[in-house]
Amino acid sequence: MSASRLAAALTVVTCAGWLHGAEAPGKCAVVIGGRTLSAKTHTIVIPARPTPQEAHAAKELRAHLARLTGQVLATVPDGRAGASVPIVVGTCHTTLAGLGVKVDFASLGTEGIVIRTKGPALVLAGNKRGVLYAVYSFLEDTCGIRWLTPDCTVIPKAGTFKIPDLNVRYVPPLEYRATDYPCHRDADFAVRNKYNGTQTRLDEPRGGKIAYSHFVHTFNTILDPRRHFAKHPEYFSMIKGKRTGGRTQLCLTNPDVIAIAKREVRRWIKAAPHATIFSVSQNDWHNYCQCPKCAALAKKEGSQAGPVIHFVNAIAKDIAKDHPDKIISTLAYQYTRKPPLHVRPRPNVTVRLCSIECCFSHPLATCAVNRSFVADIKGWSKICKRLSVWDYVIDYHHSVMPFPNLRALQPNIRFFVDNGVTSIYEEAAYFTPGTELAELRTWIMAKTLWKPDYDTDKAIDEFLAGYYGPAAGPLRETIDLMHKQVADHTDWHMTIWSRPTSPWLGEKAIAESVKLFDRAEAAVKTDPVRLKRVRIARMPVQYVRIVTAKPGQADAKTIRGLIDAFEASARAAGLTMVREHRAYGNLSKWLATVRAKWKAP
Repeated sequence: MSASRLAAALTVVTCAGWLHGAEAPGKCAVVIGGRTLSAKTHTIVIPARPTPQEAHAAKELRAHLARLTGQVLATVPDGRAGASVPIVVGTCHTTLAGLGVKVDFASLGTEGIVIRTKGPALVLAGNKRGVLYAVYSFLEDTCGIRWLTPDCTVIPKAGTFKIPDLNVRYVPPLEYRATDYPCHRDADFAVRNKYNGTQTRLDEPRGGKIAYSHFVHTFNTILDPRRHFAKHPEYFSMIKGKRTGGRTQLCLTNPDVIAIAKREVRRWIKAAPHATIFSVSQNDWHNYCQCPKCAALAKKEGSQAGPVIHFVNAIAKDIAKDHPDKIISTLAYQYTRKPPLHVRPRPNVTVRLCSIECCFSHPLATCAVNRSFVADIKGWSKICKRLSVWDYVIDYHHSVMPFPNLRALQPNIRFFVDNGVTSIYEEAAYFTPGTELAELRTWIMAKTLWKPDYDTDKAIDEFLAGYYGPAAGPLRETIDLMHKQVADHTDWHMTIWSRPTSPWLGEKAIAESVKLFDRAEAAVKTDPVRLKRVRIARMPVQYVRIVTAKPGQADAKTIRGLIDAFEASARAAGLTMVREHRAYGNLSKWLATVRAKWKAP
């Protein structure tokens, strides 16, 4: 989007504050079927006994329309709209029949939506989370409202929205849409942007969430070697002919281990009846069992995934008798990534395929580095009815530095869906706020996980315009500059452990980015909120300059100034770690280290 188009967009939006009544409501006109919505013409209709979700959806619709138009609509039970034009929220059978609108609620599942106009009337329908999503989709897609971050909502203040004839029915292809950025966990933000993962704070009125019990890497939870190895070494991995209790896995063919695991998972279900998915998955290291039975089974299956799936299937078969709604989750990760030749995951097993080794600067489907992953996902898709993906979207060794993967997010999600994936978890900087473009990346993923064909350029432009205001232009140029580096070089492969010395972060690109951020700061110098956001966005470039500078080649005073500026923005952003590893990533320790390097004589 050009700078002029961004400026034009900004004349009709407001950001932050309005949800708390700090800003006056807008004066927009919403026209449905030729009639302008007002408190005199339209009424929100909900079931006589609404579900918590229907009640909350109606409340959200009423509040947002009031902020958009200044009109506060009444809310009445089904069949009580009188002469008013109904805006139907949920399963209002009497009003729907009166309108001649049929909604097949059974076909929508938990999250499908129906949005229909009937003359000046409007229908926003769905089941548990679907009714909420129908309301938010209407407000977003036709009324221009955007919930960019928990503290920044874009809402038009003036103008006319002529709602076209609508006949929308949409069931999302992904049943689980999740990331773990701290900025996405807020319940209102999550439901409005249709995240439903276990790490959100979604409550029942907001549709609840798909909850895990024991999220991942649970073998040591099933049988802790610190408690059991001394007495039962046969429960744990045999490595080169010797049982090991340190950084071990389970002996998956041992019948006692299988029996213990069944009992333990049943205990988990009893302790967390609200959870849907229970993880039975390998520890986060190698050292799989090489005992004769495990080795023979792995050889027969052509993969170490073979023993795992046999083990998990035994547990899943056991719990299916009493808990048909519960799912057992396991990993296809590192040494278990290759699918087995013969065994098939049971219907109540979900396999989470992990992309940890991949290149993320280029789309998975087209990058030569990712050929083996492409083969693996195609193999799993043929044998697994509940295929999940555990994807990675940041740099874990340098989580603040630029990581130009924004243009790979959408094609990767599309690729996953096209290969039968039903659930996606986008692992990000779960360990701290303030990492590189966390809010923007969260926004792009929300849009694309809900609709895998969502245009990334549109997502970037709408976020930058609303969140950064007049600074959006130079920030867009910075993003384009960084992404051009990897787009132009198909041989520059970016992993989750790339370094600040990577070729796409060369001196020329960094120097140009400095100039662009100077322009961005100048554009919002009188706006303290947006100036703070721009300075936080600038931290990745500062980080690269700090860690790549060499004494004797860089001016020490300049670097010390960069460190001070970086710290000020980091503290303002709530950043606590510059990388995932707690022993090395602590912000204060890192600052002390770089300051010691550039200490004044």
